[in-house]
Amino acid sequence: MNRRFSMKYRILKNGLFINLSGVFDGSSAWQLANTILTRFHGLGKLLIDTRELSTVVPFGADMIVNLVPRFLVEGKNVLIRDQEGTHSGLDYFQTLSEKKIPGERRRDCFLAASAC
Repeated sequence: MNRRFSMKYRILKNGLFINLSGVFDGSSAWQLANTILTRFHGLGKLLIDTRELSTVVPFGADMIVNLVPRFLVEGKNVLIRDQEGTHSGLDYFQTLSEKKIPGERRRDCFLAASAC
């Protein structure tokens, strides 16, 4: 997990609220997927607040979409909130990875297998 990533969650009676901050990469995606799989049971809403993310790495965005089963998060029960508003579905992470997040600085990647 990136040391600049943190996640806080709150279980509500009608769903799960997750707040993400820092750098969202592959290991962050594993952590988020694990939280969704263990805390969210497909009932109610899953709200993920990404407004405090500084970077969404494309590999992390691809991983979260593939790690969480579609049947658990299909339909309009998953909401992603960013600076522009609220969007539906985990697929929106891929859109976030393509956007320039306000205040984001370019980070050079030195790993040969990196998707940066």
